[in-house]
Amino acid sequence: MNKKLLITNAAIVLGMVAIFIVDLNTPLGLAVPFFYLLLALLAIGIEAENRTLLAIALFGPLLAGIKLLILPANGVVWLGQANRLIFLLLIWLAVGLELLRRALEAGRRENSRELERQVRERTEAWRVANRKLETEVAERKAAEATILDNTQRLQALTQQLVEVQDAERKALATELHDRIGQNLSALNMSLNLNLTLLASQLPPQAMPAARTRINDALALVEQTTEAVRGVMEELHPALLEQYGLDTALRWHGEEFSGRSGIAFKCAAGEHFPRLRAQVETTLFRIVQEALINVAKHAKATAVTVNLVQTEGAIALRVSDDGHGIAPARRRLAAVGSGWGLTIMAERARTIGAELSIEPGAGKGTTVVVTVPNGFWETA
Repeated sequence: MNKKLLITNAAIVLGMVAIFIVDLNTPLGLAVPFFYLLLALLAIGIEAENRTLLAIALFGPLLAGIKLLILPANGVVWLGQANRLIFLLLIWLAVGLELLRRALEAGRRENSRELERQVRERTEAWRVANRKLETEVAERKAAEATILDNTQRLQALTQQLVEVQDAERKALATELHDRIGQNLSALNMSLNLNLTLLASQLPPQAMPAARTRINDALALVEQTTEAVRGVMEELHPALLEQYGLDTALRWHGEEFSGRSGIAFKCAAGEHFPRLRAQVETTLFRIVQEALINVAKHAKATAVTVNLVQTEGAIALRVSDDGHGIAPARRRLAAVGSGWGLTIMAERARTIGAELSIEPGAGKGTTVVVTVPNGFWETA
């Protein structure tokens, strides 16, 4: 018990003794019980202990009652008893209300402490969660940066692969023309010279058989020459450079239809313009790859290629009547869910074009390549 509390309790005890002495020496003493109430209110005001308040509530009325027992004839007995009873009730009411207030205040403080504890716990939990989230965000950003870097590298490698593939095709076509083509022409000329030479040296009866064999060899050389020329056109079509995309696609479509049995149709708008050489080559390669996919996977009976010039772009559409592509693959096609689609999308990207896969009007699939203005015009 601290010094201040001792002084407070001593003062209250002395006050109660003083009031009791005054009560004993007052003839009527009707107002004395008010002093006990005043002392109780004073104790409440200075925040005395609960047990001190209870002591005032018990001993105040008790002392007032003792006075009546000691001096029962001092004053109007019934009036003094009623007076003391009223103040007893007031003392108990004041003390009871104060104790109730203190109990409620204690409960409020306890609730406040509990709330503060919960707030501290939740704040710490949020702080931990926030640190964890910051770590996850940092890790995710690092992963996204890695994915972006890998994607850029993949795009660069794919573009490089496309460029290398085109260069190899052109080099191989040139090699076929310069070596095999020339050798086949020389072989054709040699066979014709040998036929002329044999006609002058062999007896007439042996000439028909020799002519037949040499003609068979000439026919084989001619077939081989045509096959080599076809391979050269597949690798690097001269028609594309000489006559443009429309003509090259019609020729390639006829070759494709002859090999696969799938009907082919190419439609281009009137006065369809010549495009930049890289754009024409890229669109031609995309059609080649699309037709390969149609032949391998679509189970189609017909395919149509449309070339359209709009106010803002050149649009290439390759449509088939096959069983189509699943929606998930259509969504992934632009970034490449299959190697063929990846090559097509990457080829389109190299010329600033956008490639998309759409469902056909009735069935099948449509590959759409859109080349905006500014990317296809010739110099």
